[in-house]
Amino acid sequence: MSLRRFSGIAAALVLAACICGTAAAQQTGIGEIGTVAANETVTIGGTTNLAPGNRLLVAVTPIGFGPGNASVQGGTSGTAVVEEGDDTANSWSFDVDTTGFEPGEYSVTVEWVEGDATASTTFTVVEAAAVTPTPTVTPAATTPSTTTVTTTPTPTAAGPALPAAAALVAGLAGYLVRRR
Repeated sequence: MSLRRFSGIAAALVLAACICGTAAAQQTGIGEIGTVAANETVTIGGTTNLAPGNRLLVAVTPIGFGPGNASVQGGTSGTAVVEEGDDTANSWSFDVDTTGFEPGEYSVTVEWVEGDATASTTFTVVEAAAVTPTPTVTPAATTPSTTTVTTTPTPTAAGPALPAAAALVAGLAGYLVRRR
């Protein structure tokens, strides 16, 4: 086989790999929450590049809760559904009723049910009379500096890398058959 023919096959395989799709990093962020009065409902929300309809697991736990400190009470968990957003990001939200939460610091963890996109932040619950009224927190357009965002490459609807590998194997098999 000539070098020219081999170069043509290699170029076709590279083009096929690009067309088949690539893996994109999935991201989820949480807006800043701040201080919340006990016995109130707060909406926790954020942005994500996950497609609408995906489910996120949201867990709110008191910091210090664990086997050695069972006296700490409060916390909740549930799922949030990703909603259609603007051109830059989709959004999600989760309402938390702080009735029964003891004053203290709480951790919020958000995890994508089908992948590795996670985010976390903290907020403080104070006695009901100790907080001055503040406007309801809305999801931020950007991830605040207090939010930890972990991204992991995962296949998206654009197509996994598997077709690229299949195209490469098919090209090699065709080359070997043709060579004989």
